Amino acid sequence: MDRSAYEPFELARPFLPLDAEAWRKAAAKVAGEGGLERLIRRTLDGIAIEPLYAPPLGNAEADRAPRGGWPSPWTIAQPHAHPDPATANRHLREDLANGADSVVVRVDQALARGTDTPDGVLVYDAAALSRLLQDIPGQAVLLEAGARAKELAAFAPAATAAIAADPVGAALEGLRIDPERELDRLISLVREDARIRLIADGRPWHAAGASEVQELTAALACWLFYLRALESANLALEEAARRIELVLAVDDDLFLSLAKIRAGRLLAERILKAGGIDDPALVRIRAETGERMLAKLDPWVNILRTTVAGFAAVAGGADALSVVPFDRPLQQPSLLARRLARNLQLILRDEVGMARVRDPAAGSWYVAHLTRALAEEVFARLRRVEEEGGWLRALVSAGPQEEVARTREKRAQLLAIRALELTGVSAFPILEERAPPPPDPVDLEPALARARAAARSLERAGPASFAIEPLPRRRLAEPFERLRARAEEAARARGTRPTIPVVALGRPSELHELLTWVENLLAVGGIATERLASDADIAAIARARAFRCAIVSIGASGVEKAREVVTALRAAGVDRLWLAGTVPDDIGPSERLVPGLDVLAFHDKLHGELGIAGANGEDRG
Repeated sequence: MDRSAYEPFELARPFLPLDAEAWRKAAAKVAGEGGLERLIRRTLDGIAIEPLYAPPLGNAEADRAPRGGWPSPWTIAQPHAHPDPATANRHLREDLANGADSVVVRVDQALARGTDTPDGVLVYDAAALSRLLQDIPGQAVLLEAGARAKELAAFAPAATAAIAADPVGAALEGLRIDPERELDRLISLVREDARIRLIADGRPWHAAGASEVQELTAALACWLFYLRALESANLALEEAARRIELVLAVDDDLFLSLAKIRAGRLLAERILKAGGIDDPALVRIRAETGERMLAKLDPWVNILRTTVAGFAAVAGGADALSVVPFDRPLQQPSLLARRLARNLQLILRDEVGMARVRDPAAGSWYVAHLTRALAEEVFARLRRVEEEGGWLRALVSAGPQEEVARTREKRAQLLAIRALELTGVSAFPILEERAPPPPDPVDLEPALARARAAARSLERAGPASFAIEPLPRRRLAEPFERLRARAEEAARARGTRPTIPVVALGRPSELHELLTWVENLLAVGGIATERLASDADIAAIARARAFRCAIVSIGASGVEKAREVVTALRAAGVDRLWLAGTVPDDIGPSERLVPGLDVLAFHDKLHGELGIAGANGEDRG
């Protein structure tokens, strides 16, 4: 080979200058009708995302990066919520012995709300707390107690485990309390007991469907509310900030999650600086992989989702990260799921080397844009909250909750038409799934009986003088899971999976992508397909098997044959036909399957045609 023809590449040599006008012309040509506007997308908050960011294009501004964050290394803080204290204790010890730096334990709030299905560890007396913390160093444990922090502190006056209180979060979960009054009860305890801290939690908002701006606004407004309350109780501002932790959810939208963490820290640093405190180390952010992105269907994909979310949290500068086990939507997490959640962080830290890089996204004009846009919008909203009377008044008016409900509905519409896709659920679903291993069986009745008896004896604050509308918890996959559950029940009852014949008309090269699309579409609702070749006696097959529904997939070379086949199918008694692909205009009345159709509505109708029980119901949730 003649190497003289190749100019050597010099790493120090600058890149060729960008010709902005030439790029715009080339990009507009590719975009076609609509021009560059077609390449701009918007987040649910309305933040515009352009196809390219560079100084010659006039859309690249200097980054305003937060000063804190990116610890070396971050704290691996694994979450736990098994109801049985003894079982939870075993899980905590396993995590701490195998690489976790700390554990975050959700203490049950359900019995306090009057419901009977526990949502955390059943700690309602000192004996239960002792079983939970046995042989575990207290400094490695954070007990998330919601509105029950005072109870837990009384159970363990000598224990060193940190206790996190969040009366605002407890009210948003449905506990009928006055958060301000509860906070007043906590203030003296926070001052006297170094174990007690407050958390300003964005996770309930994320679980309810909030956008990045909405979640960040809620978490920071709560953080500011707690900060002011502690300062008003004569706690020094530095100490008040040290006793509050900001908790945010991260999901599989890598860049938005990363920018959300950066923007949250940037704003918290700015708020403290306005109070005369210039110490970025006082801002502590813990990230947790959001449960709303997790699915029961093909749950193994959840491992990929939490990996992306965990990477986003670390790259965004979270001080601590909690990774939710991949099988959480299905069951109490198994040993495998807990190990994978823990090892995910160990790999990011020790093998990928994430702990050795400060602000990995620095220098990205795109990340700078997202961080700045989020921070500016959230700051404007925080100012409006303050002008209108503060965060509690906003919550009582239910304005933030209603705004989140609208965002949740908007996202649901995008999911229904698959403008947003859930891999393994609404895209590339698998009909025959391999379930994760089950958790160890545990008899919860003894722990539940003890908790119920102990809970009755505990002093409770009176009901709130006003009501805060609670936030619902919604996973994105739930409407699709209901469809699949209906189809699976029909398959069990009939002994065979509901099936639709798909007639393939055209050359294989024309049909491969189309048939894959059709089969994936049907699998979303738990429906199998039977391919019928164009040279088969389709009418005879339809009569013999009493098909009521069929789909005809038409390639360019199958247009002429399509008219004949559709006529034959109708004559054979197939009274519901869907056509996909190159559909001739004169083929008669029929329904078309096209990208962008409402998948949930389509399957609800199809399930009704197939006689699947529960069709024409409320699948959207």
